Amino acid sequence: GKTSLINLLMRFYDPTAGRVLYNGIDLKIMPPERVRRQMALVAQDPFLFSGTIGDNIRFGQPSLPTDRMARIVRAANCEDLVAKLDGGLDYRLSEGGARLSSGERQLIAIARALARDPQLIILDEATSYIDSQTEQQVQDALKNLLAGRTALIIAHRLSTAREADRIVVLNRGRIIEIGSHDQLIQKQAFYYQLYRLQS
Repeated sequence: GKTSLINLLMRFYDPTAGRVLYNGIDLKIMPPERVRRQMALVAQDPFLFSGTIGDNIRFGQPSLPTDRMARIVRAANCEDLVAKLDGGLDYRLSEGGARLSSGERQLIAIARALARDPQLIILDEATSYIDSQTEQQVQDALKNLLAGRTALIIAHRLSTAREADRIVVLNRGRIIEIGSHDQLIQKQAFYYQLYRLQS
């Protein structure tokens, strides 16, 4: 159900029954471009296109001021990565960013999301494929990205979901539990069993 949920939220397709509301407004009446401008998706395996690191971060915003770009790079914990690459932000990537580690690709994806300054962040298993070398950098960058924003965090790793204000547990496409981490632990139902298995 998680992929369907993302696709519905970002209007990659519309529901055949029911409605998806965003700030109380039916998404169907909003143009898809407007919906997507207000959201940023950070996927488990982010796509980087051929071009410079700066191009990948600025995607869709060619006139991003230099001082703002510097703040974004710092907040996304990309400073060390940019410093070590020949040309820094002008370093040219092959499609997919093949020469970068999974964690480094994720840091660039987080910088891209920060550059968009969205109202809603969607993290789709964003910490699943992170290499141990950059794990802490990615976790810190995600904290900066999420600060002061609404986020939908899709995660099988419950340590990622634990800090959420409200956790919605899906099983076979259906919502089976809703609550905070502490509330769901007290219930001792499905989430509790998952948490015990992962702990």
